[in-house]
Amino acid sequence: MTTAIILLNNCTFTGNLPMALALCIVPFILGWLAAWIFHKVDSLKSTIGELTTDNGELNAKVNTLTSDNTDLKVKITQLDAEIENLNGQIRKVKNDLIICESERNILKGKQQKPATVMFAGAKVKYDNLEIVEGIGPKIAELLKAAGIDTWLALAESTADKIREILDGGGSAFQMHDPSTWPAQARLAENGDLDGLKKLQDELNAGK
Repeated sequence: MTTAIILLNNCTFTGNLPMALALCIVPFILGWLAAWIFHKVDSLKSTIGELTTDNGELNAKVNTLTSDNTDLKVKITQLDAEIENLNGQIRKVKNDLIICESERNILKGKQQKPATVMFAGAKVKYDNLEIVEGIGPKIAELLKAAGIDTWLALAESTADKIREILDGGGSAFQMHDPSTWPAQARLAENGDLDGLKKLQDELNAGK
C-alpha cells in the first residue's frame, strides 16, 4: 500500500496522460490488493487455528464418549448375565415350590382325620355337611349326590355351583342361599370351629 502511494505521488502528468495514469494507478491497486490478501490470509489462519483447537476438543470428547460407551456395553453384558442367572434361580425356586406343594398335599391327604369334633358343645361327625348353617339332612344328601361329600369339597366349591345343584333338586331347595357355605366349610376344614361358631352367630339361616 505504501509503495503504491509513493509511486502515485511521484507520477507526473507529462507526455501521454493515459499511460501516466496507468503507471500510477495500477501499482496502487496492486498494493491495495496485496494488503487485503495479506489481511485475509491472517484472518483465515486465525480461523483455522480456532477450528483446529475446537476439533481437538471434539476429538477428545469423542474419545471419552467412545470409552464410556464401551464401558456401558461391558456393564450391560454383565447385567444380562446376572439377569439370566437370577431367572434361572427363580425358575428353580418355582419348581421347588411346586414340588413342596405337591408333597404337602400328599401329606395332608394322608393325615388321620378324627372321627368326630366338638362343636357348640356337641360331638359332630367329621365331614358332616350339616355343621354348616343353612344345610339340613335333605340338602346334605343332595350335595353328596353331586359329589360334594366333605368339608373340603364344599369349601372348594363356588356359591354358583351349589346354586345349580339346589336348583336341580327342585323348587323346595331354591329358597336357600349358599353364598356363605364354602366359607363356613373352609373354617371347619381348617379346624377353626370357634371362628365357624362366631360366623354362624352373625348369620341368619346361613345368609
